[in-house]
Amino acid sequence: MSVLIVGGDQVESLKRQVIAQGHTHVEHWSGRKKGFLKRSLSNNTRLIVMVCDYVSHSLANSLKNKASRKGIPLIYCRHSAHELKHKLLNKEKIDEGCCHCYSF
Repeated sequence: MSVLIVGGDQVESLKRQVIAQGHTHVEHWSGRKKGFLKRSLSNNTRLIVMVCDYVSHSLANSLKNKASRKGIPLIYCRHSAHELKHKLLNKEKIDEGCCHCYSF
């Protein structure tokens, strides 16, 4: 399962947290350039983690629409590995197979 992390510059702790949850491949988009608005999601992407502190509103809306169209879950979090761990654990317990955007 591939996970896309969008936003942030130093995301190694977030990548480790995602891998610890059993996801095999992690891709990172910094979201700093306008070109990220036009990027398409990989067919292997099964989850998107958006680091809200580091993305523009237009990129956030664009990814939300793309995720919704493809049925990919979207997790919003701040730049915190602990918060991400909590959200990933709750996602698996509550919404197994959910294809909606959500935030806790």
